[in-house]
Amino acid sequence: MIRALICLLVVAVWAPAAAQAPRAAPAFHENPPAAYRIQIPPGWQAVPNDEVDFAMRDPQADMTLYVRVLEGPYGDDRDAFRVLTEFFKGDLDYLVLRTTPKPLPAIGRDGWNIVMRRTAQPRVEMVTIIPQTPNGESSIYYHLRLDAPVRRLDALESEMDRVLLGFRITGEPASQPVKPRSDGGPAFRPPLQQGAAPAAPAAADPLPQRLEEWQLGYALRYPAGWTAAKLNAFTVRLSAGRDARSRESALTIQNMASVAAGGVYEKAEDVAAAFRKQIQGLDPKAQFRNERPFQYNRTRLRLTGTEFSATYRVGENDWRQWQIVLPRPDGSAFHAWGLTAPAERFDDFVRVAAAMLESWVIAP
Repeated sequence: MIRALICLLVVAVWAPAAAQAPRAAPAFHENPPAAYRIQIPPGWQAVPNDEVDFAMRDPQADMTLYVRVLEGPYGDDRDAFRVLTEFFKGDLDYLVLRTTPKPLPAIGRDGWNIVMRRTAQPRVEMVTIIPQTPNGESSIYYHLRLDAPVRRLDALESEMDRVLLGFRITGEPASQPVKPRSDGGPAFRPPLQQGAAPAAPAAADPLPQRLEEWQLGYALRYPAGWTAAKLNAFTVRLSAGRDARSRESALTIQNMASVAAGGVYEKAEDVAAAFRKQIQGLDPKAQFRNERPFQYNRTRLRLTGTEFSATYRVGENDWRQWQIVLPRPDGSAFHAWGLTAPAERFDDFVRVAAAMLESWVIAP
C-alpha cells in the first residue's frame, strides 16, 4: 500500500513537468524576395533541387512537394490557370485528370488545382496555382506540385490541403517583374487625367489578337488585320495584311529539333548559321549585321540565344530580315523567330514586330 502511494506521488510530481515540456519549433522555408513562407511538416525534410525554388520530401509516404515562383504575364488569374492547364495538356508526359477552382481562405486567395498522371510512370501529381495578389491580374504565381504514387490518388488533395495549411504569403515581392507592353504596360496605357477633367477614353489595344500554340511551347499577341496560319506542325506564320503587298511582310516562328531530340542543331548559333546560309543562297552578296547574343528574361525563364539582321536582294526586290534563335528550356528544340519584309517597309513593321516580341511568352 505504501509502495503504491509512493508511485502515485511520483507520477503526480512528474506529470505536470512532462506536460509542460517545450515542443520543437516548426521548421520553415522562407523566400523574402518572393514574399512567401512554407512550413516543413513533421516527417518531411528539405531536399536540394536546382530546378525549383524549394523542394521537400516525406520519405515514408514517398511524396515530394516542389515550389516554384512563376512570373507572368498570363493575363488575369483565370487566364493564368487556363494557360498552365493547357500547357500540361500539351505535354505528352502528362494526362490531365481534373482541373478545379481551389478556395484558399487561410491565404485569402482563390487558386486552382490540376490533377495529373504521368503516362510513363506509376505517379500522380497535383499542382496548386496561387496568385500573389487576390481578385485580379497577378504578376507572380506560386506553383506547388505534389508528386505521389498512383495508389495515393484518393488522398492527394487532402495531403495538399495539409501542406497548404503551412503556406503563407508574407507581403509584396521585392521587385515586380516587368510586363510586356502588350499586356498593359506603360507604353500602351492612356495618360491619367488630373483634377475634375473627364477621363480619357481607353486606348485601343494595339495587339488585341492572341495566338496560343502551347503545344509548340509559346503564345503571343498580334495586331488586328494580321492573319495567323499554321504552315506545318512546327511553323506558324503571321502576315501583316490580307492584300498581296501586305502579306509580303510576315513574322515566322519555327520549332527546329535539337541534336538531343534527333535533329541536326546543337546550339542556337548552328540554327542562325543555317538561316545565313539560306539567305546567301538567295543572294551571295547579302549583308549581315548586329550579330549578337539575345537574352529572354520572362516567366522566370532565363534563355540565351542569338540574333542578327540581314539585307539581301531577290530579283529586282530588296529585302530585310530580323532573325532571333532561342533554345527551348528542356533543350529539345530551338525557336526560330524571324521578321521578313521589303526593305522600304521594314522600319514600319519592325516596330510592330518588337511589340509582338515583347508579348511572346515561352512556356517553362
